[in-house]
Amino acid sequence: MWKVLILSLSLLNLYGECKWHDERRSSHHRQYEQLKTNEIATNAPAPPDHTKLVQMARYVLHNSAWASIATISTLPAIEGFPFSNVKSIVDGSLANSTGVPYFYMSPLDFTARDLTKNSRATVLVSLEETRYCDTQNWDPEDPRCTRLMLSGKMKKIKEGTPEYNFAKGALFERHPDMANYPPDHDWFVAKLKIAQIAMVDWFGGAKYVPVKDYLAYNYTTMDVTSLGVTLR
Repeated sequence: MWKVLILSLSLLNLYGECKWHDERRSSHHRQYEQLKTNEIATNAPAPPDHTKLVQMARYVLHNSAWASIATISTLPAIEGFPFSNVKSIVDGSLANSTGVPYFYMSPLDFTARDLTKNSRATVLVSLEETRYCDTQNWDPEDPRCTRLMLSGKMKKIKEGTPEYNFAKGALFERHPDMANYPPDHDWFVAKLKIAQIAMVDWFGGAKYVPVKDYLAYNYTTMDVTSLGVTLR
């Protein structure tokens, strides 16, 4: 009987220690996530006024690390359906914003396969990625939490060109893990040739930003044209 009692007490003690460690790990995880969120929110510059459509559009894209990209599916079971995927994104280096979405893709991926058959796509980025909406207590669907939708055709950039080197360098700067991607996946750099820009950044419905004005706006101070980059 004493052995049973001692064993029971030992198990209860072990359970208590495990639960304490789990709670401590959970607490540390929450603290880490909060610190990470605060760091992102602190480092991101404040967004422009919602009335400045071109500036807001360029701001949201440049400060987004990933995008939802919609294509027309080639999967047999849903061929012809819209299909959405998540892709890491840049519009240039941290110091050089071009407004053009660049991607690092593999032919093995859903999106790349779809684009091989139909190059049309829509790219969506959100102000929520900067955590600014969180600081304002805005739901991601709140119209004030800006959503930028870029539609156009995806184009593969020729390897070795100035634009290829610029875009790949920018992708690896913002997403260092890309340097460790499996080399046998035939990675390539692609960009969206923008045909339409729609944006929801306030009440009253979507607004449309002229592509020419959007690309011409100098979001950063350095001149990207000196790098031989083709923006259109």
